[in-house]
Amino acid sequence: MMTPSSLDSTIYNLFEFRPRKGDLKKLEIVKAAIDCLAVEGPESMTYEAIAKRLNTRRAHIAYHFADKNDIYLTAVKYILATAQQITIDHLTKAETGKEMLENYIKSYFLWARENPQQLSVMLLFYYLCSLKDEYRDLHGQIRKAGIDRLNYILSTKLEKKLSPQAIQLISREIQSLITGMMIDAHTTKERTLDQAETDLIEIAWNLINKA
Repeated sequence: MMTPSSLDSTIYNLFEFRPRKGDLKKLEIVKAAIDCLAVEGPESMTYEAIAKRLNTRRAHIAYHFADKNDIYLTAVKYILATAQQITIDHLTKAETGKEMLENYIKSYFLWARENPQQLSVMLLFYYLCSLKDEYRDLHGQIRKAGIDRLNYILSTKLEKKLSPQAIQLISREIQSLITGMMIDAHTTKERTLDQAETDLIEIAWNLINKA
């Protein structure tokens, strides 16, 4: 079985977005902001709306966060930490390279099923990436981390040996498909998240077998 220690240098340290320990008040605010964004939309995410959800005062929110952008950016990082932990948990359960690749893909869809509000907030994040370099840079880190993880799996854990060029191409393709197919499942009636997950695993193996 893949152990945490065997993954530390290649996966655990690729991408660190973890909320500060003990900062429970800020975490409460972030969770309320995610709920507000997902249910009512970005225009309705005000200090007053968040405070109302927490049954507290506006000043309490302002004390912890200087502006709404700070709240939103922290919320995105919290979402990334949640998704990353699910991915790590799934990867450490894999006993073969095949399971590791499939568990990597499954972890994203498990996160999406368990946290639909977080997925909705990430759609807003993608929009902001088109407007602000700060968000675009963060998204670039997310993408690179996913591609690096897939590179690690494809280059060291599969029985089939692939060329470096094929590994890079397939890694980018799978990572792009994960995002695209989750968004499609969340925003259209074309297929469910379960169906998208099954289809993507099949597509991933087709890419690998044809390489």
